[in-house]
Amino acid sequence: MLSFIPDAWLQLAVLGIMALGAVVYVFSYFTVFVPPLMPARELIRIAGTALIAAGVYFYGSYATEMSWRKRVESVQAQVVVAEKKSQAANTALVEARKKKTQVLVQRQVVIQERIKTVEKQIDAECRVDTAATQILNDAAKNPWNDAK
Repeated sequence: MLSFIPDAWLQLAVLGIMALGAVVYVFSYFTVFVPPLMPARELIRIAGTALIAAGVYFYGSYATEMSWRKRVESVQAQVVVAEKKSQAANTALVEARKKKTQVLVQRQVVIQERIKTVEKQIDAECRVDTAATQILNDAAKNPWNDAK
């Protein structure tokens, strides 16, 4: 709920409570000059002290709230930086995936061309040629293991 109230208003309210408590406490000393208020002198002094204590308590809560708001702002700034880094990393991953896909497609084309060149030798005798087994073995290899 405090996040909906502007910071300046919140601080003004807290300082106002402390100031009101101080004014009421000081007023309790002037009740000597007002005879109808003399019996309530101690009650007025207690009320002023309670308002001052509440104001100090609220001021501590206000300081804590402001420190949390600063932390939230710093974490939000870190999130923005992390999102930008994430977008850059995602772009790099997409590019790497495109390259790997292109390598696989090129490898398929090369294997298909090799099959076309050896196709006549395979069909001529109805016997599996050693070139055909070599092509199948090459097609089954992982191209990234060969590059390492």
